[in-house]
Amino acid sequence: MIKLATSAINGGRRATALLVVLVAMCGIMKVWAGDQDWTVRGEGSSMPDSYVPVMLSNGSLCMTADHLGGVPFPSDQTRRCHISTGIFIAGRRLLYNIYGHGSYRLTLSVDGKPLVKPDRWTQTLDPLTAKSIVTNVFGDVTRVVETFVASGRDVIAIRQTFPGIAPERLAVGLDYTPHRDAAGRIVVSPWDEMPDGRAYSFTAYGRNIDKTRITIRHAKEDGAFVTFISYDKQGDKPYAGTYADLAKRHESAWRRYYAASSVQLPDAKLMRMRVMAEYQLKCNVTRWNLPVGIFPSHWNGNSFAFDELYGVQGLLSAGHFEEARHVADFRFNTLGQAKRRVGGGGRGARWYWECMEDTVREGAPSGHWLDHIFQMSAIAQTCNLTASYIGDLKFLRDKMYPVMRECARFYRAQYVYDAADGSSFVGICTDLERLGAAKERPCMTTCGIIHTFRICAAVADQLGIDAKEAADWREKAARLEKSLPVKDGRFVPTANDPDAVSMGTLAGYFPFPIFPKGHPEQTAAVNFFLAQGTKAGNMYAMGKKICPWYAGTMAMAAQRAGMYKKIYPLVMEAAASAGCYGEYWEINEPGNVQIKPWFMTAAGNCLYALNQMLLAEMDGECRIGAGVPTDWKDWSFRLPAENGYEVEFAMKGGRAEKLVLRPRRIDPARRIKLVLPDGSRREAALDKSEVVVLE
Repeated sequence: MIKLATSAINGGRRATALLVVLVAMCGIMKVWAGDQDWTVRGEGSSMPDSYVPVMLSNGSLCMTADHLGGVPFPSDQTRRCHISTGIFIAGRRLLYNIYGHGSYRLTLSVDGKPLVKPDRWTQTLDPLTAKSIVTNVFGDVTRVVETFVASGRDVIAIRQTFPGIAPERLAVGLDYTPHRDAAGRIVVSPWDEMPDGRAYSFTAYGRNIDKTRITIRHAKEDGAFVTFISYDKQGDKPYAGTYADLAKRHESAWRRYYAASSVQLPDAKLMRMRVMAEYQLKCNVTRWNLPVGIFPSHWNGNSFAFDELYGVQGLLSAGHFEEARHVADFRFNTLGQAKRRVGGGGRGARWYWECMEDTVREGAPSGHWLDHIFQMSAIAQTCNLTASYIGDLKFLRDKMYPVMRECARFYRAQYVYDAADGSSFVGICTDLERLGAAKERPCMTTCGIIHTFRICAAVADQLGIDAKEAADWREKAARLEKSLPVKDGRFVPTANDPDAVSMGTLAGYFPFPIFPKGHPEQTAAVNFFLAQGTKAGNMYAMGKKICPWYAGTMAMAAQRAGMYKKIYPLVMEAAASAGCYGEYWEINEPGNVQIKPWFMTAAGNCLYALNQMLLAEMDGECRIGAGVPTDWKDWSFRLPAENGYEVEFAMKGGRAEKLVLRPRRIDPARRIKLVLPDGSRREAALDKSEVVVLE
């Protein structure tokens, strides 16, 4: 039987629950996460300079898990790298800001002596099961802590074991500290005593009154002591099952997620990149959308349509259609509000730069970034790609095209100017915010609008509707192409600032592919940025290298320009910027600038660039291994192609051994042109559920 003792409540803010563990588990859990080392090591209270807490998330409940098995309070180290620590739930806000649900630390006494600072420690993130495993060594006492945020339920599960220690020597506890808003708007009740733990309720007064009950329950299970921290709406029952059952369902959900596709490469860094990128993406898909991160530090969990596009591309290219469709559905579900934002009357739809869950107001602070308009191009591309990968015509007709059409209508009504000489151009707006305040004829925004017009016209033709609008969109796209600013034979950011270096000049290849391979001005712009990239390799005017988000973009632009030999080095540059667990940051230059670990956008773009290096549809062809190093002799993949079919390919001993296509819709009239790694070509009809090209 577990004996429970509790300390007094300190001002309603702290509570300690102590358990005497009668039996400890023998042996330490072995963590398997492929062939990678996902472990960070330290001594005492010291941490490597690169250390950040692990992100554990189910897309709703998100927490930072530290090297002592708890959730840390802010420190100089976490402040320096711009990450909020604590426990947060997507969509729970005080006005604009996500509010914290608290922190906790684990307490341990042996023979009545408190053990606080370990002699040494390790922390492992197992991304394949989304768990943090911490080992703390205090002299001859070892504590192993396994923690996860349950898939599909807002529960933190904690399992502690003490190999070789007599249970009667142990007093183990959990010290939970609720957070309060600085203005005191969170009202916390006293702790309620329970036979096996404690619970308290709180009410947050923000945009909506949110009543939540946090229940901390302890149990003995298989010789270990387990704790469940449940976050439930008032009246709902907290989790009452076992750790083993919860862990089984949790691990099964993550296995299903990773099983959507497969990649085997001879490069360990790229394998590490792929697993961690997929991990970060799944952690950030909320029931609404795909924010950059579910932290106050990460723009308060708001969603940027531009960042969403990069995340969705990563998800789609790895076969995670359910998660990607979820994001596209968010834009459809908020279409009415976006139309009201511009007053209706055929003026299209405009989503806010930073969208909160209800989309009723702008989530960003005041600044020139509010003059961006290319988010509608990103939304149109997200919808177009999602429908294309899934291959569902009804989904395209009923949901995706209505969103895309309103994006095109917005641009046509409000930002495309027709001059008397028959030309057209895009009016004043902010392009990439690094370029500063709004300017006329911005390169990236113009490319995005051209792309929106063209894909909307193509879908309208496919559906047999809106013929008049489609013709107008095509005409305006052709005129806008001629308006793109050019200097010295290459596209430049804007006519106002032609000498600036901007990633936006790559936009006609990526993320808005409007030009064919070898287009002279676009190819010249790619060459120029690849040569000058370190001058503007970050979103902000800081740092000396190229951030992973930009490196992935450069790899994609090089690929679409036909510069295949440059793809792999750029993908490797993105991989090199990973953090201590392989996580992706907005900027990660140790000793110089480190900003925002667990940055979703970079993860999405890195994953997409890697998958596209293996499989890409370009200029009417399906290219396999464009950019793969020639010295790779054994590699394989099973990935979805953009236009509604899956490709399985295997290279053995430098020879293409297997190539199979699996369409999601059989269409005997449709033929796929394939280009193999050696440049040889094949053609196949999608006339059955499995089309064997090579075996």
